[in-house]
Amino acid sequence: MAALRDDIDWLPHADRAVRAHAGGSALDGHILALFDANARMLAATGDPNALEGLAEINFRPGALWSEEAVGTNGPGTALALARAVHIVGAEHFCERWHGWHCAAAPIRDPLTQEVLGVLDLSGLRERAHPHTLSLASAIAVALEQRLVARESERRVTLLRRFGALVGQYPGDAILVVDRAGEIIASSSPAERLVRRLAASGRDATDALRRISTASDVDRRALNGTARKRGRNLPSQSTVRDATHPLLGATAAVHAMHDGRTPIGACVVLPAGQARGHRPEAARNVVARSPRAVANPTTPSAVVTPVVTARGPSTVRYTMDALFGRAAVLDDVRRFARACARTDLPVLLLGESGTGKEVVAQGIHAASPRAHAPFVAVNCAALPRELVESELFGHVAGAFSGARRDGAIGKFEAADGGTLFLDEIGELPPAAQASLLRVLQEGEITRLGATAGRRVDVRIIAATSRDITNAIASGTLRDDLYHRLNVLTIALPPLRTRHGDAVLLAEYFLGQTRGTLARDFSPRVRTAFERYRWPGNVRELENLLKRLAALAEGPTITEEILPAALREVVDAAPPAAVDVTDVSAFDALDDTAAAVESHRQALRARYATLIAGHATMSDAAKSIGITRSTLYRRLQRIGLAPGRGVRDSS
Repeated sequence: MAALRDDIDWLPHADRAVRAHAGGSALDGHILALFDANARMLAATGDPNALEGLAEINFRPGALWSEEAVGTNGPGTALALARAVHIVGAEHFCERWHGWHCAAAPIRDPLTQEVLGVLDLSGLRERAHPHTLSLASAIAVALEQRLVARESERRVTLLRRFGALVGQYPGDAILVVDRAGEIIASSSPAERLVRRLAASGRDATDALRRISTASDVDRRALNGTARKRGRNLPSQSTVRDATHPLLGATAAVHAMHDGRTPIGACVVLPAGQARGHRPEAARNVVARSPRAVANPTTPSAVVTPVVTARGPSTVRYTMDALFGRAAVLDDVRRFARACARTDLPVLLLGESGTGKEVVAQGIHAASPRAHAPFVAVNCAALPRELVESELFGHVAGAFSGARRDGAIGKFEAADGGTLFLDEIGELPPAAQASLLRVLQEGEITRLGATAGRRVDVRIIAATSRDITNAIASGTLRDDLYHRLNVLTIALPPLRTRHGDAVLLAEYFLGQTRGTLARDFSPRVRTAFERYRWPGNVRELENLLKRLAALAEGPTITEEILPAALREVVDAAPPAAVDVTDVSAFDALDDTAAAVESHRQALRARYATLIAGHATMSDAAKSIGITRSTLYRRLQRIGLAPGRGVRDSS
């Protein structure tokens, strides 16, 4: 069992996600269990009595619960169907398990979307509740978010190694490939090779995946080193050669690992073998992300919390991606396009999630610098002791742990293009002073160097802080603020953009795949319009992903809304209704008991509706609600539910 757990590199993240939820009262009488992709239980925690009772039916770590082995059950069926399921009582294949219920949700790899395993919430059948599956799915989503953060850290590791190799071999064709086989960055001499690989489609991706995940490294030794350091640290394997017809040459592959898990590789083709390539300056780096550019105008306000170097082909947003019909957005777009025509500093102000990076990328894409690098830096994510090294670079031996060959900083990586400094107010005072000098002199000095280097960089800064308070408290230097405050754009929060919340919700729902949901009930639309959205567009986008995943039919109804949105819609004044319109049932839900004239019309309408469908479920789906909601409404207007309806008064 220990060897099995050691092979599951996502298990430590899963353990932390489970521990974060295992102490709540919602888990009384239940256990949380984790399973691998073969339905083998890896770990379990929760109510001691439930643990003991389930152990008696072999629901314990080490046991195999695949459908092939034991028939229908929560984790095994969730793996077989690759979706969340709730198996209650007699729905289990074996009679001994009829006293229990299991709500299980798959855990997916954020990079490949493959199912890594299952999170299961199990307890006595009497404790089964429709919300149990929602809770299990929510915990699985929380775990997947941890894995997304891990992938971001791994990508930074790959890009740092790539940057070092570009500086070391400026004339060679260099690619960096993630473990899914996708090219995420390439040097300028590699551009012709990239085009050739892109034309080869999946054949190239499969070949690059094999190159990036195969390794001659001793995994056991690597994992032992990581354990001694207390965690799985990114490690570089021995450099090896790889030959493939698509590469057309023998390449040196620098395979990278996180602990003993391959995370990708840097592929280096010497200049003499990379036929037809023109050696160019090392700073001309183009970073790519095929999945990110599939829809360059996707409306989003998500700012990636990592330091990345991007090229023009992977600036994800243009100005049109600032999506919405609110008049205030027209002013923002108009002013931002004017900013793009200049090289002056731009300061973006706005709450988290309002779209500051969207505007920054849009300005870059519309500027004369569009074909040069766009480099985004989340200042809040930089380690305080490494801020100046990350921004300005360092020479060999500048500090303990410095790279042997030194490294360029983000200013040099963005030379000729745009540097986006997000959350500028989070920089420590010393770094702010150094940044001010760069803005004044156009020159950076690497850490440990004695001579400066000229850089040509357009600065776009952003902050979600209150500027007046930040300056008064000393968090943001006033002289740096005045240097940046040349062109200032204030982005409006979503709550002030009337009508845009529903518009964005419809767009995000239309982008979801693999779910049943395609529309919202009127009450859900009311909730979107009236909710204040403290997390702005980012909060709305993430909520839509969750609602689409949890919806049991084509229409998202209020039952699966978070409590905060349900409170908003419950407090909304009743709307005018048309009792002859089936689609208006949702709006009538709050008024039917109070208005007798509507009540009689509803009784007749519901009776006709149910008589016209084979089952109560079909009747409920036809008006976009769940069966339980239909039963509740029938009870409120005095009808007893059943194949036909009768007066219950």
